[in-house]
Amino acid sequence: MKLKERYDVIIAGTGPAGAGAARALKGSGLETLAVERSKLPRYKMCSGIVFPSSRKIIEQDFGKIPPNVMCEPVITKGNRVFITNDTPMIDVPFSAFDEGDGLEEEGFNTWRADLDLWLMNQSDAEIADQCSFESFRREDGEYLVELGYQGIRSLARTRYLIGADGTLSRVRRSIFPEFNKKINKLPNYEEIHTGSIDLEPGWLYLFMDRSVTGYFATVFHKDDKIVVVTGVNEKESVKNYFKAFKSHLEQNHGLKSDSVQSRHGIVLTDMSARKNYCLGVDNVLLAGEAGGFLRGGEGITSSLVSGKAAGEAVLESVKKKRPAIKYFRELAADELQKCEHIHASLSAIMGYNVFMRP
Repeated sequence: MKLKERYDVIIAGTGPAGAGAARALKGSGLETLAVERSKLPRYKMCSGIVFPSSRKIIEQDFGKIPPNVMCEPVITKGNRVFITNDTPMIDVPFSAFDEGDGLEEEGFNTWRADLDLWLMNQSDAEIADQCSFESFRREDGEYLVELGYQGIRSLARTRYLIGADGTLSRVRRSIFPEFNKKINKLPNYEEIHTGSIDLEPGWLYLFMDRSVTGYFATVFHKDDKIVVVTGVNEKESVKNYFKAFKSHLEQNHGLKSDSVQSRHGIVLTDMSARKNYCLGVDNVLLAGEAGGFLRGGEGITSSLVSGKAAGEAVLESVKKKRPAIKYFRELAADELQKCEHIHASLSAIMGYNVFMRP
């Protein structure tokens, strides 16, 4: 595929935030390019569990999730939480913190790579994978965007730029190079095992004990695989905590690993927990975790909502000829309140915010 010299909108990132923005722009006549630095479908370290709020949004805005995107068990019943390693497991329904009208009680279990690509394909955006956003500058009332496309440097002009490129967003860094000094990072590490464990499939298991995590640790099933994850504060060793968590699972929950299929890492931030949002400026907007949108530990819903708000803000800007950031702030306000409400509710239950554990 050959990139054009000019687009109306360029979206960096093809996760739920990028897909939400692209879907909102569908049929508008605006020529839209979505760029993804990896080859699609690309692996995303995430449970892939579509919470009831996400189910509702996806079904309303994108349609029914196709069967090939799902993995077994298809239905996720809710959360099972171990507050400490010595206290009994507690069943916590999604409704305890995923509030809203007309929501189903259960979530769906999906492969994130396939879900993200399917969501993105429900738009009419041009999609370029193996195409990295590098930087941009303002020029003649537009943005000149530098892209690395299949190893070659390319330049494209655009009227609007949407950063939907995750926690360590390059778009955000290009606008606000000092912003990352204001956030704390939370490294997370996962291993995907074949084998067995004495935890019933169909639940998202959360482990909060400080001996196995500095954030929270999780276990969930995907087809015949067991996914084990833990996270820590920036100055702690995620590998050491993971070793302790895996040992706990072996000794107390019967984990028997036949093989490790893959290992992955990701970095989260405490932006949402500290209300430290970064929405953009002028006609450059930041959606999803690039802007700090996160509902506690669940990101798909907030990414979809904020991405849609970014797309709709662009449409309002075109129509009224004012900067898109004005409309984005208005359209995203309810979602920011939802993020804050969920963080406050979880903190009240736990006695601390998991993003800022002592």
